Amino acid sequence: MKDNLVVILEAGDNVQNFPVKGKVTDEAGNPLIGVTVLVKGTTNGAKTDADGRFSLEVPEGAVVEFTYVGYEAHQLKAKEGVTLNIAMKANSSGLNEVVVVGYGKQKRVNLSGAVDAISGKELESRPITNIGTGLQGLLPNLNITNSDGRMSSAAKFNLRGMTSINGGDPFILVDNIPFTNEEVSRLNPADVESVTTLKDAAAAAIYGARAAFGVILITTKSGKDGRLVMTANSNYAVRTLGMTPKVTLDPLTNMQYKHDAAFPLYDLYPKQDRDYAALLKNDPSLPVTIINPSNKNKWVSYGSTDWLREVYQKSAPAYNANFSISRGDEKLNYYFSGDFYQQDGMLRFNPDKYNRYNLRAKATYTINDRVKIGSNTMYTNATYDQPANTTNYLFFHNVNRSPAMAVPKNPDGTWTGDGAKLLGLLQEGGRTKDTWSEFMTTLNAEVGIIKNVWTLKGDMTFRRGSDLGRSYVLPVGFHDGPKEPMKYTDGANTGNTFAELTSASNMSTDIRYNVFNVYSDFHKTFNKVHSVGALVGFNQEYHYDNYRTMTRKGLISPNYTTPNLATGVIEQREQIREWAVRGIFYRLNYTFNDKYILELNARNDGSSRFRTEDRWGFFPSASAAWVVTKEKFFSNIKNATGIDHLKLRGSYGSLGDQQWSEYGYMELMPSRNINTVLEGALPIYVGIPDPVTPTYTWQTVKTVNGGIDLTMLKERLTFSYDRYTRYTNGMFAKAQELPAVYGAKVPPVNSADLKTRGWEITLFWRDQFKLGNSDFSYGVKLLVADSRSFITRYSNPTGTLKDYDHGEFLKRNYYVGQEVGDIWGLVTEGFFQNADEIKNHAKQAEVGSDDQNYQFYPGDLKFKDLNGDGRINYGDNTIYNPGDRKIIGNNAPRFPYSVDLTASYKGFDFRALIQGIGKRDWYPNPGNHYFWGIYAQPWANVQLHNMDHWTPENPNGYFPRVKAYIAEDASELGAAQTKYLQNAAYARLKNVTLGYTLPKHLTEKARINRLRFYFSAENIFTVSHLKANIDPEGLDGALYPFQKTYSFGLNLNF
Repeated sequence: MKDNLVVILEAGDNVQNFPVKGKVTDEAGNPLIGVTVLVKGTTNGAKTDADGRFSLEVPEGAVVEFTYVGYEAHQLKAKEGVTLNIAMKANSSGLNEVVVVGYGKQKRVNLSGAVDAISGKELESRPITNIGTGLQGLLPNLNITNSDGRMSSAAKFNLRGMTSINGGDPFILVDNIPFTNEEVSRLNPADVESVTTLKDAAAAAIYGARAAFGVILITTKSGKDGRLVMTANSNYAVRTLGMTPKVTLDPLTNMQYKHDAAFPLYDLYPKQDRDYAALLKNDPSLPVTIINPSNKNKWVSYGSTDWLREVYQKSAPAYNANFSISRGDEKLNYYFSGDFYQQDGMLRFNPDKYNRYNLRAKATYTINDRVKIGSNTMYTNATYDQPANTTNYLFFHNVNRSPAMAVPKNPDGTWTGDGAKLLGLLQEGGRTKDTWSEFMTTLNAEVGIIKNVWTLKGDMTFRRGSDLGRSYVLPVGFHDGPKEPMKYTDGANTGNTFAELTSASNMSTDIRYNVFNVYSDFHKTFNKVHSVGALVGFNQEYHYDNYRTMTRKGLISPNYTTPNLATGVIEQREQIREWAVRGIFYRLNYTFNDKYILELNARNDGSSRFRTEDRWGFFPSASAAWVVTKEKFFSNIKNATGIDHLKLRGSYGSLGDQQWSEYGYMELMPSRNINTVLEGALPIYVGIPDPVTPTYTWQTVKTVNGGIDLTMLKERLTFSYDRYTRYTNGMFAKAQELPAVYGAKVPPVNSADLKTRGWEITLFWRDQFKLGNSDFSYGVKLLVADSRSFITRYSNPTGTLKDYDHGEFLKRNYYVGQEVGDIWGLVTEGFFQNADEIKNHAKQAEVGSDDQNYQFYPGDLKFKDLNGDGRINYGDNTIYNPGDRKIIGNNAPRFPYSVDLTASYKGFDFRALIQGIGKRDWYPNPGNHYFWGIYAQPWANVQLHNMDHWTPENPNGYFPRVKAYIAEDASELGAAQTKYLQNAAYARLKNVTLGYTLPKHLTEKARINRLRFYFSAENIFTVSHLKANIDPEGLDGALYPFQKTYSFGLNLNF
């Protein structure tokens, strides 16, 4: 416009800026120097100073980004007047990752002990409902086993192989509070922030008497700084049966095999039965159940019942949902979560059900820059409701014993005997319900005596738990024939009346557990090169539990199933246990220029499990490390080889173990109810007190450990190797035998020693590259370990081996020099093919079966005469004269391994986990029907692999000629031998997960930060060399079949 001045101003000039300041630290609270602090989308920024502090001017509504090499990027929305204090989290495989250790945290780069850790993200990528099973294959030499597939079962933990002949488990702590493996199995996996294993004595020493065999530290999540975060996760799963025994169902084949197995002891399924089975095979319209030609009062069946499919359903659903709400600022940090899990069992009728609920609330309030207080409260409730008789082996065991020819129902609609024991009990036989509930709260406080240097911390934990059980048993009636009276079975017993087998039971366990910790932590760096840390503290634990049961038989009515409404004698039992641990612990760290690392740990421990004069022990440890790549001479090597970090570690430590009886040092008088009813009750009998050795004291565990940590090629390749020797000294074992007339058992004494040698390797490669316009990231992680254990002291001067009687071990004998797990057995040469071979071979009557009159025939096993005396026997059953036995294998698991494969591209993520055992020998126990089938008992099912047996036409079959009872005791098949020694190594595709995360530009419109869908499958494929179709994790017959799981779910973050 003419003669007018037009001024154009940028809109941004009207935006008001305000100052923002704050401090950036790592997770341990150490200041981070040189962190880049930028206003998102601009070049406006700053760097943190030597104290981790920063300040800059930002516009209203700005988002501030924090980035630092080796740490995850962080974003916060700036607010005027609000100080931004940030704790940055290291990358999960980075050297700066902060790892939870005993009563504190340390950077991985500064560790000198044998410590491994994973973040909760490794659990979040798949739908895990049990922390124990979810950790399998994720941490080196953390060995996790599952006894069966029951949903209430808890995984068992082990670190570094054999611990003691008396057993010994790692010490598990959740947020520094001791937990059992059963309690861990009921936790919410989505709450887990990290899992750390402390494997050598130096790393575990600070936990003292309960940490002799390693420590597992589980840390739960807390609120994140600066913003409200809400998550919701849900998945629906379908479970199907895993590996189960395979049997033949054809009635004619079954009858012929059973007849041949029982003959000549008795004529099982005589010719007329087999003839009818042949007719039925040609004419399926004939009745399956008929009047027994040999006994007109009874029925006989010619069925082809697949009892496994009758008892167990093809699939069962499971559902899991959890949520969390968290937030943190300069004053208040909180985390609240909830979890619900429901799973239907695999039983076809009235299936078992498992429900679990979890609630957790954590909060930390900063009163001022020196004082913090906090709380951590948890409530868990879990219920397992099941048919009354599934608590033992009944169903899965009887499924494999009940003959396929049997049918569930008689022609008149009543139960058959086999049908009643299986399907009848499932539908009518009573119920058992167990409810576990636990409330725990921890109150903690932290006082900064010298700010950022010297801190005093303390916490008190109160736990109250209960296990309530209610069970009632109702027998099921069945008929053996049209003119037979009704009989009743409760699965284990048979009676003539309903009332005599009815019963009702109540059970309760009340638990009180208190923990108190107070400790002072000092850390300061002098002249930028001398870093000194010191920790001293006090720990006290008290445990009390009261177990009570009441059982009464003879219910007045099946509609009233409580002990109060029964007529039988009341059987009651109560057991109270108390124990306490008290200790003073110390730790001293010194690091010079992040190059030379020294750590000293010690603990004075007192345990109530020992007499007063032997109650206290002192257990020290030391570890050191040298970061070679910090040396000047290594700079040229570093550039030439691509080595980023090389650290050498070594440690030695001693720990006391008190995982033994609460009252082992006291002379206890055994008591029990006698069987005679007096005045309506069963009187209590009190016996002679058991003797106690005066030297009863600590078992001591000493460990020597050496290790190497290596990263190369800009941290794309990570390698870690540890080698260790663990000495378990003073194990409790039998003392000198007492005269039988004494009438009391031999007391345990500290008379045995064990040495375990082992190693473990972690190899991890990760990288990313451009694929099209997007990054393709992938990783391959290999874990492998090994250990072997040897007896170095044991009171067995005669070198006696294990004694046998009908397949059961009467004595668990060890001997000096023994490798734990050794299997002594005969050497199998094959089968006798004719009478001349039997005549000219060494006599085998001493290892024959009494059911065969100790005679051998063509098709029977032929054993090698190792000592050349013309007889096959066990000699004196000692290592000095074992007869014709030698060490043929070892049943200890060797080379546990896993391969973890990950990849991500354009929102897709993929993971596959392979887990297995590289070497293990296994000889099936006598009576193992899943393997031996009719060779154990003639009425057992004919396993499909049993059909490959010796005949004149098949002289090289796998099994000998068909005959029963030779796998029931120490004769023939029941005696360990080379031919049937199984290779129990396996490889299992433990998990495959495929996920997809929607692009942020789609989800942000709905104010959703992240939305991920996934499909996951667990235990879907197994490679095994076992002759039978037995799950290699449940070799001697699981109580409940293992399952495969297929699930679909979503992860939602706001």
